[in-house]
Amino acid sequence: MRPAPSLPNRPGRLLGLAAAAFLSAGLQAQTYRGPALRSPVILPEERELGSFPAAPLPGDLQQGLDAALRIAQEKTKAPAITAAVAVPGRGLWTGSRGLDPAPPSPRLFYWASAGKPFTAVLVIQLIEEGKLTLATTIDRWFPDFPEARRITVEQLLSHTSGIFSWQQDRKLRKTPGYKTPERLIAIALSHPMDFAPGEHWSYSNTGYTMLGRIIEIVDGRSYADAVQARILKRLGLANTTVARPHAPEPPCPRPHPQASDELPMDTSLATPFAAGSVVASAEDMIRFWHGLLGGRLVSRAGLEAMFSKLYPMFNQRVSFYGLGVMVQDVPGGTPQVWLGHSGGTPGIKAEVAYSREVNAFAAVALNNDGSAQATINLLLRALRGEPMAGP
Repeated sequence: MRPAPSLPNRPGRLLGLAAAAFLSAGLQAQTYRGPALRSPVILPEERELGSFPAAPLPGDLQQGLDAALRIAQEKTKAPAITAAVAVPGRGLWTGSRGLDPAPPSPRLFYWASAGKPFTAVLVIQLIEEGKLTLATTIDRWFPDFPEARRITVEQLLSHTSGIFSWQQDRKLRKTPGYKTPERLIAIALSHPMDFAPGEHWSYSNTGYTMLGRIIEIVDGRSYADAVQARILKRLGLANTTVARPHAPEPPCPRPHPQASDELPMDTSLATPFAAGSVVASAEDMIRFWHGLLGGRLVSRAGLEAMFSKLYPMFNQRVSFYGLGVMVQDVPGGTPQVWLGHSGGTPGIKAEVAYSREVNAFAAVALNNDGSAQATINLLLRALRGEPMAGP
């Protein structure tokens, strides 16, 4: 296995030389044939983020954010909603509504695919330790998978592998109970490839399930234990956990999908595995993103690599996907670029974002099919003192 190139931890703005070296071992041999990539984003410097704010935001801002969350719950009709906003150098606000009876503080929610950046961080860490490269192909772990000698770790991270996403299997969607990673991968194997590796972009939870198994084999411990040791312990995230198979479900509000038959009542939060099994407080989710952008989890070169190749999602020109991270161009009175990740499953919607224009982190999760993105927009408008229209 080829070692990863040396990764000096030095600041940069657009794609720096260290990030270019990081990516050089992972350039896709296949020709990408989809819509044009987004230009690289300008990442915040560590000094802009400082330490995570310990003090609460001023009282007038707290009141405005409380009002925004109340409006969001009324408009989305979410039975339960939780949120957090952190402004470097100014303070922190958290709020939850609709939790009755109220569970012990803090409020834990399921974040669905907003947990994918945790998986991406583990992969980048292993690359920086010389245990993987972006160009490593998956045939050493999944030799019977079609195109295994051409599918790379980079393509799994960026959703460009062409592998069928297991949640699209109709029979699986109606089957209750926990499903093992091996079963999910076998389901994908029973379907044809969506396209040749590297040619297009298509969201694939199977790719992240595979990454979870790769992490376990290379790191020598379970995915949940790797998250605990490499992320939660390092950042002191005491209110974050990973749902584990055959263990009690973490306490969080149950989903309320619009279609009553869409989600079996006993579906396990552990099934998505590395594709999204994080249960956390809203504050911990923004603490994770503050730590990632602030250089506490991966080097600057690794961080730049995560945001360097941004594929249009679902053929749109608003949301873009890198290596386990999303970039969203948000229009409005103050156009913004959000760095973060969204999550969703029937009856659960979640979003975590950092806006450099506002210099604020925000996280929202709700347990129906309302818009977490619109709720974050509402919170950021309240933070800036702008008039609030409901999501």
